[in-house]
Amino acid sequence: VSSIQTTTTQNMVQVSLLRRLEGHDWQVSSVAFHPAGDMLASASWDRTVRIWDVDAGRELRVIERTAHTAPITNVAWHPNGALLATTSADNTTCLWDASTGARLKTLKEHFGWVLHCSFAPDRTKLATASWDKTVRLWDPNTGELLSTLRGHTKGVWGCSFYPVGHTSALLATCGDDNTTRLWDTRTRKVALTLSGGHADAVYSVAWSSDGTLLATGSADKTIAIWDPKVGRILRMLSGHDNTVKDLCFSPVEGSNTLASAGGYNAMLWNPKAALNNALAEMRQHAVGKEVETVAISYNGKLVATGSRDGKVCVSTIPDFPKDEFFDLSKQQEKRNWRQNSEPTAPAASQPRRDVPKDPAPAKRVPEENALTAAILQKKKEIEKAVAPPEPVRSQPHKPIKTDPATLLASRGFQQDGTVVAAAPETYDTVDNTGYAPAPAAAAAAAAVPPPPPPPPAAIAEDTYENTGPARLLPVAQSSSAHPMVDQFKSATAQQQQGAIPRRQTVSDPEVLMKAMRIRNQAAEYEADTRPVVRAKPAEVKQDLPATVESIMRDSKPLLGQKVKVRSSTYLSNEG
Repeated sequence: VSSIQTTTTQNMVQVSLLRRLEGHDWQVSSVAFHPAGDMLASASWDRTVRIWDVDAGRELRVIERTAHTAPITNVAWHPNGALLATTSADNTTCLWDASTGARLKTLKEHFGWVLHCSFAPDRTKLATASWDKTVRLWDPNTGELLSTLRGHTKGVWGCSFYPVGHTSALLATCGDDNTTRLWDTRTRKVALTLSGGHADAVYSVAWSSDGTLLATGSADKTIAIWDPKVGRILRMLSGHDNTVKDLCFSPVEGSNTLASAGGYNAMLWNPKAALNNALAEMRQHAVGKEVETVAISYNGKLVATGSRDGKVCVSTIPDFPKDEFFDLSKQQEKRNWRQNSEPTAPAASQPRRDVPKDPAPAKRVPEENALTAAILQKKKEIEKAVAPPEPVRSQPHKPIKTDPATLLASRGFQQDGTVVAAAPETYDTVDNTGYAPAPAAAAAAAAVPPPPPPPPAAIAEDTYENTGPARLLPVAQSSSAHPMVDQFKSATAQQQQGAIPRRQTVSDPEVLMKAMRIRNQAAEYEADTRPVVRAKPAEVKQDLPATVESIMRDSKPLLGQKVKVRSSTYLSNEG
């Protein structure tokens, strides 16, 4: 944070007074220029709103005094230039038709003084700041309450939408809790809190035309210039003798002019200048009357201030030099001019253009002596030992010389080309006992012709089992019983003899119920002692607020999209 600069009136540009507009009966609390014309709206504690023609210096229209029952605290133009919004100490906000002065809607949801309001660039939202610690977002077309932003611990003094692009996602608010908060209006959460810059309540907040700077004014008589992306203070400005109650940047693209009102004066600043940011000071109101509000026209040529004397002063803004050495002493300016005008001598190491460069020297090859040769030989041996073995290459196929007679005989042919008669193959027949019969028995069985096949009905009635590789024999024709049948018979005999105990059966119901209870208790004990494995709850995706930089990135204007603003001539003609 740079040191606070105490600015004096020396070496400042004098601002000339153009008009002094008189008509209010009490202090002027707010002034606002038309977004596309030299018209000015002023609000006062006398509960009236007056629309002025600045060029002619006359009053065009007075909005009825009966709308609000308490002092009007702020007035703002709709971006289309056809509507006005006013906030009041009666806890309400009113929307007006600027051409007829008729009241369109009254917004009643706050429980304290409504101190400030701001229209979004996309014309879909109206923000109102109140002493009830909340900021409410409204639909200016229908008057419906959209959402409420809660986060300030004390009353909220001001609010301002991000001016770049066509969006209403980023909103800046300041309050009596010494903080400034940047809100993501889509999630209704604070994206960034700016604290530590002021030692007292923050009364006013304003965006630069390009959205790269944010200015805040405080009751500690200072102005803080912030980098809104990271929340860092760039510099502190000091020049007022009391609370800085209002701030306004020039709406001209590329202009860095900042106007501030506080105490008994109003000032113009260049917050991007490296030194001496104060450009001009204005003391055009009655002595002893504090300046409450300030505004800059759409073309950046006029500045208006309102004071407790009930008057509005309109002044012209001169063309300020756009260099960082403006407003320095004459000696410092001469010193800087001499330093920048002296020619710089060329560096000694820099070659002259007319002198050709020396050609690059040839690389020197070291001579190879005996020691070098030994080292290289040792290196090659090590590399050869470490290197992987080379793959074995396959030898070409060589035909094997074989006797044709031997080859024919091995393949079953005779020398004359005829096939050698093969001996009949013999297979061992396995009977139902699992053992092959003797060769003599096999020969006798082969000599006996097989029995004729039984009729179909007999085949269906008989039972078959697999007793050979591919033969099915009836059980009645098998020589012995199935092994499982023998095993069953032997087990039954042992059980009858008492070797194997019989299964006990329970006929008494009480004994049966007792056994069931014991079994149920064992099951319950097992269920209670079994470790419980609980499923891990799914992670809830928190709706975190977006960063200020991402909101700004989403707010970039679309190419070719222009905001239509109603001309101000319709008010002049009807007036």
